[in-house]
Amino acid sequence: MLNTYRYDSCKFPVEFFSYNLTGDDVSFFLQNQSTYDFKDLKVGDFHLVSFLDPHGKIEFYSWAIKKNSEVTLLVPPLLKDQALSRLEKFLISEDVTIETQGLQKWWIVLGRSAIELAGSQSFQGVILEEPALIVQEHNSSLPIIPQIEIDQWRVLNGWPSFSGEDFSSELINNLRLFDLSVSPNKGCYPGQETVSKIATRRGAAYSPVLLKTKAMQTSGAIYLFDKKIGEIDKCYEWEGSFYSSTKLMRDFRVSNMSLKFLKDETEHEAVVIYYPLLSGSVIQKSEELFDSSMESFKSDDFISAEKELLKAIELNPHYADAYEALGVILGRLERFDEAIALMDQLTKVDSRSVLAHTNKSLFLMKQGKIDEAEQEKSLATIKSFQKFGDEAKQKELLIQEKKSREEEWGKRESMFKQVLEIDEQDSLANYGIGSIAVERGDWVHAITHLEKVIEADANYSVAYLALGKAYKGNGLIDQARKAWESGISIAAKKGDLMPANQMQVELQNLKS
Repeated sequence: MLNTYRYDSCKFPVEFFSYNLTGDDVSFFLQNQSTYDFKDLKVGDFHLVSFLDPHGKIEFYSWAIKKNSEVTLLVPPLLKDQALSRLEKFLISEDVTIETQGLQKWWIVLGRSAIELAGSQSFQGVILEEPALIVQEHNSSLPIIPQIEIDQWRVLNGWPSFSGEDFSSELINNLRLFDLSVSPNKGCYPGQETVSKIATRRGAAYSPVLLKTKAMQTSGAIYLFDKKIGEIDKCYEWEGSFYSSTKLMRDFRVSNMSLKFLKDETEHEAVVIYYPLLSGSVIQKSEELFDSSMESFKSDDFISAEKELLKAIELNPHYADAYEALGVILGRLERFDEAIALMDQLTKVDSRSVLAHTNKSLFLMKQGKIDEAEQEKSLATIKSFQKFGDEAKQKELLIQEKKSREEEWGKRESMFKQVLEIDEQDSLANYGIGSIAVERGDWVHAITHLEKVIEADANYSVAYLALGKAYKGNGLIDQARKAWESGISIAAKKGDLMPANQMQVELQNLKS
């Protein structure tokens, strides 16, 4: 299973066609030709880079390795010819020599071992959201991940093929290569003007997302009201649902938006999911394992729960909740010595933990060690008082913060009121007073001003977010839902994805 590899370390072999670039102008040449800012690439590191035509379409992509005085481009084998052609086409007077090294076998190591095994002949970076190592010779006993698992992992996280299969020359904005290989603040390169224009909503484009469905989807176009809104590429099953890599019109690119579409004259329902589906964060993974362990625990599967919690702690040694849960399981299994040792570890992780001493006291009591149990109980009491003291200080801070906020709100409100004295329909001033009222919980006052905003400017997307909150606070749930649904549609069309996503979250919370 893929999760087995995600939670540990693994490796897999890859064949790349290699081009070695040397000469005094290598960095200058690549800086001007690629989408990636080579000034950020350190010696011993690698990064995914793309090379575009003047219209912003991809000509090839590769993994660039930075050595002391040269750069090696590891190119997917199926793209080797266009890669060489593209490099030579723009090489005019620069001191750069391109040496063809042919097809070479490399190993990619993913996970914590990518850091632990790093050496002088290896190169570090990120692949599939994981810390990664690229090396030619590798003798570790790490498990080799099967190709089918690599493809699933790659598609669910939106990474390009290592071989170059399914490559098509299209706008980089349509693919996740835009997120993975384009440095947003980098200067000029061929196609940069088109890429920036589309990225700032001044040109039409699709956006790469996943569509989560209940049934497997084949590749092909999808429609809404006879209008093509996207194109499905590949589909994989993951934990009981199906996820299709999709190029979707940007108007519908709102996280967790429910979407109905037609494909092959059949209606389907989907939820829009942003890449990457599978996080590389050890914090996120440890939380996934914790949640899974709780399900195992509910089913009285203590063996699985223990394994999952141990792995969660291995990934995140500071995860206090995992220590507490594992301690409870060990206590249930009457493995008191192990449970006590674990609570001692928890005390080191969280010196203010009350449960570490409370649980340890219970375990010692079970062993008949009454005096030691009473001592731990006393420590738990002391830390409880300390916790109450901390909470009192926190409460005082919150009161001070609220006072500061009220002073700030008063200043802003006074300014907006001056504007409304001149023009009572001013959208910005009404929105300002309405949003302050929302923060105060003054729902009726907020509704009055925010409704004026939308009457004056129906495209004021953030006003729908605030108005929905005001309706909800006032108990007008149906009106809140309608406000957010309208707001999402307007915000998505304008490219205001932040308020659109926030409104989608509010809608989801209404349903849950």
